[in-house]
Parts: sequence; C-alpha cells; structure tokens
Amino acid sequence: MKASTRTLLNRVLNLLLLLNGAFILGTGWLMDQRLPRGRDGHGLTVLGLGRHDWGELHAWAGYGIGVLVVGHLLLHLKWLHLIAAQRNRWKLAVGLGTAVLLMALFVLIPVRG
Repeated sequence: MKASTRTLLNRVLNLLLLLNGAFILGTGWLMDQRLPRGRDGHGLTVLGLGRHDWGELHAWAGYGIGVLVVGHLLLHLKWLHLIAAQRNRWKLAVGLGTAVLLMALFVLIPVRG
C-alpha cells in the first residue's frame, strides 16, 4: 500500500473512531441521564426515539467501533510489533490474545433466567 493511501486510510479511521466514540459517549449519557430506566422514563423520547431505540443505536455503534479498532490495529501491526511489543512476537500475541479472550468471556458466560 502506498504511503499516501495509508495516511489517508489512517486519517479516515481516526476520524471515524473519534466520531463513533463521541456517539457512544453521547448516547450512553443520554440514556443514563435524560431517559431514565423504569417508570420515570416511560414514554420519554428524544428526536422521536425512546430509551430502547437509543440503546439499539448505542449497541450498533459499539459493534462499529470494534470493527474500526480491528482495522486500526491491522493498519498499525508493524508499529505494534516493533514498538509496543519491542520486537517480541509473544508479547504481541499475549496482548492481542488477552483482548480476544476478554471478548470471548462475555460471549461464553452463561445467561440465567
């Protein structure tokens, strides 16, 4: 990949990460502070959307930021190996593996009713 293409991709990824992060922070605050749980929040809407609707958007933005982070890590894999992991592949594997295990933990935890 050419350096100019890589730089543009990095800028776009960074911008999308910033905007998505701001959206997640904003919708989280909105649901917590302006659209309370339970009876107090029943029937309240912001821009025509209730708490459940905002929660759906918040969740999808979370998935989106996950995809963007993976793209960002792939774009900076060389830096991760050389600098962050100090040229030790095992350090890189431990760091990324720990992140994958943490995500898997939430997928695999049993749900009880």
